[in-house]
Amino acid sequence: MPLIRMTDATYTALARLAIGTFRPTGQRQADGTWLVPIEQDTWDALQAKRLPGETDEDVIQRAIHQHLGRRPS
Repeated sequence: MPLIRMTDATYTALARLAIGTFRPTGQRQADGTWLVPIEQDTWDALQAKRLPGETDEDVIQRAIHQHLGRRPS
């Protein structure tokens, strides 16, 4: 199962956007980031959305902004 790294702010934003009960599966790291296991199909979808030079965090933040109808930052 692939792991992605994200900031606390992104992890919290995903928890707020969750439909139904959010089941926390990430592990908080000493540096304050989260390592989160994701399904292979989710990983593949993130890879398909990734722009050159983007990190996992960048792709997820851009997807959150698009979902909320905001302009990507």
